[in-house]
Amino acid sequence: MKTISPSILDVNNTKYTEYVNQLIEWGVTNVHYDVMDGKFVPNTALSFDTIKSIYENTKSHTMDIHLMVENVEENINKFSAFSDIITFHFEAVNKKELENIIQNYSKDVKLGIAINPDTDINNILQYIKHFELVLVMSVFPGKGGQSFIENTLNKTKEIQQYIIENNLNTIIQMDGGINDKTIQKTFENGTNLAVVGSYLVKNFSKNTIEDLLKNA
Repeated sequence: MKTISPSILDVNNTKYTEYVNQLIEWGVTNVHYDVMDGKFVPNTALSFDTIKSIYENTKSHTMDIHLMVENVEENINKFSAFSDIITFHFEAVNKKELENIIQNYSKDVKLGIAINPDTDINNILQYIKHFELVLVMSVFPGKGGQSFIENTLNKTKEIQQYIIENNLNTIIQMDGGINDKTIQKTFENGTNLAVVGSYLVKNFSKNTIEDLLKNA
């Protein structure tokens, strides 16, 4: 199944709950929450308390947490109390930390692993079997509204092939610069779950969502 996970990164911070509840009313089941610490990426976004408040004040939905932080394990511990899936960056951990996270958390928490546009997918292939989701960034992480990097489509296509060849159930997610012009390309090249941020915020309607998914 191919669908979207709307990001609330560019939503007015007084409207988060209203925005998410409206998405759910329109049939969206998965919402993407960007967590930034100002260290792994220059900006900050969506604190633990903010996301917890959204959880407590919105209708049931899949909470898709994207950690762009240095202290990965601490954040997995915090967010696992109410999150459905927690994705962290391969670039934020060393080999030992990555293996510890897989050993300590993968049985109890649905985890995803993210890679930046310039990261070689061969660095993560051996680990994919441990993850619910692989997130390929189609922009460099840290802010919304960036332009889609076309050559990242090669990464999703190759990861899809690896998943098929190894009979895995891992979902492929793509995030960055996705709009009405780029979403179809993501789906055609292996993406199951497309993160749509600023485009949907600027064109916020049920019709926009339907148009994004019409060829999914």
